[in-house]
Amino acid sequence: MKTLRAVPNLGVFVLPYSPPHWCHELTGRSKGTLILDLDGPYWLIFQPLQEGGLDWHRITAIKILGIEDTYG
Repeated sequence: MKTLRAVPNLGVFVLPYSPPHWCHELTGRSKGTLILDLDGPYWLIFQPLQEGGLDWHRITAIKILGIEDTYG
């Protein structure tokens, strides 16, 4: 959470800029939802609070939906 608060936008989490955290958009029914790699098998699941498509460098606010082990 400290890292999320410290960055100016989500653009810093997009490859190739993102080590050690990796962030990407889900597909299918979950399109518009993003996940951020946490420690181990856990991912932070959230939605950007932005209108008009996904522009990583303009996302400055998010709605956290949960933390999940997406592999288990």
